[in-house]
Amino acid sequence: MRCLGTALQKAARWGIGLMLIGLLGLWGLDRARAQGDFQAQVISPPRNQPLWGTVDIVGIATHPSFAKYDVAILDAHDFTKEWRWLVQGRPVRADAPTVLATWDTRLFPDGEYVILIRVWDQGGGHRDFLFPGYRVANAQPTPTPTAAIAPTIEPEPTGTLVLTPTIRVELPPTATPGPTPTPVPGTGSAPTRNRLGFEAILGSFLAGVRWTFILFGIWGSLLVLRWSWRRWRHRGGRI
Repeated sequence: MRCLGTALQKAARWGIGLMLIGLLGLWGLDRARAQGDFQAQVISPPRNQPLWGTVDIVGIATHPSFAKYDVAILDAHDFTKEWRWLVQGRPVRADAPTVLATWDTRLFPDGEYVILIRVWDQGGGHRDFLFPGYRVANAQPTPTPTAAIAPTIEPEPTGTLVLTPTIRVELPPTATPGPTPTPVPGTGSAPTRNRLGFEAILGSFLAGVRWTFILFGIWGSLLVLRWSWRRWRHRGGRI
């Protein structure tokens, strides 16, 4: 009888441990999935082009449990320098392209800069997105317009007017090439097909891990229920 009680207690401990493993695993998966749902993108201004004056930063900043976002300007050559915050704590979820901040480039020395977007969720977590390739050039000279030269009118020659027949040659029409689509800058350089394939594989992997933790929890629950039932029977004097 004593050996039976020891075995039941050991089974109960195993069951509780498995339940805790399942619960902690599911919680960790939810946190990992939430970290992967942060999204940010800068659509305008374009990269690798000189910027001057006041510029609107248009982009996306979102999360399923969105709380707020920040926008800062960093020195491209030294991130340890002071970060210049354009927006802090704006609680506006930007699922579609929106003006996230206004950048007065006249307050910055000419040079290379990085746009930082920090997205926060309601649990206090956040993720930083860096977008390099922005060049401030307020000191560049302004091109001056060229003065127009008035045409000189020459007198028409006098004499007998002779009409010369004009031969008109028609050339076959040539096809005009259409405009080349301009890619929209984003957070990565991988093709869309590769990104979608990776996301699908990651989603399948996380789903399999989630079911593994669920089975751990079910197994632990069954062990605890079995231990409780046998203990109840034992106290009732049936064994």
